Amino acid sequence: MTADNFDSSNPAKANHHWYPFLRYKKECEAAGKEVSVNEWMRKAGKLDAKIAHEESVALAAKIAEEKEADAKKAIAKEAEEKRSAINNDTDKTKKSLKAKESKEK
Repeated sequence: MTADNFDSSNPAKANHHWYPFLRYKKECEAAGKEVSVNEWMRKAGKLDAKIAHEESVALAAKIAEEKEADAKKAIAKEAEEKRSAINNDTDKTKKSLKAKESKEK
């Protein structure tokens, strides 16, 4: 038998079944970290598609928030413009009424 055959069931070197996770578990326990299969899969690069999806969802949420904030600013600006236009019209109406009253006197 070759040396590889002897190492295939050695948990310290084998890379099949759950041996890599068990090594990760020992590392986490030694470091005092919580053991998580999900985190191990992320670290091992087995969840790249899921990570990319999560990042795209987060980016889409950020873009949506920015668009909503821009829309609110635009609405507020439009409302302020309308208020000032109404105030200007009111001032013009008051001035024309005063001018009309002064002419009548």
